[in-house]
Amino acid sequence: MSTTTFNRDSWAGWYAQEHLKTDPGIVEIHYLPTDAGERDIRFVEVNSLIGERTDESLEPIDFGIDTGTDTAHKLFVLDVTPRQWQEIQGGELQLPLGWSFDNSVVYTNE
Repeated sequence: MSTTTFNRDSWAGWYAQEHLKTDPGIVEIHYLPTDAGERDIRFVEVNSLIGERTDESLEPIDFGIDTGTDTAHKLFVLDVTPRQWQEIQGGELQLPLGWSFDNSVVYTNE
């Protein structure tokens, strides 16, 4: 069993800054650590450059990183449009099962 320490919050901050630097459409990133696995990073990324969807089910993309190594972890990214973000905030659209805004951290370019 691995004894490598994984600092999820530190990695989340690093990923958020990299995403904000490389994707000009990202308005803000919400890191959702509550109830996530100890090596799972969950982001809701509000992106003004992605197209509107007619399917309103929200499904994050699972980026398995360093799979099979001591630093293995997962980055789950849920890209939403500004409209979808408003609907999430208004309770009209639900986050994936098990995701919560409790103790969330917001990253922006400001």
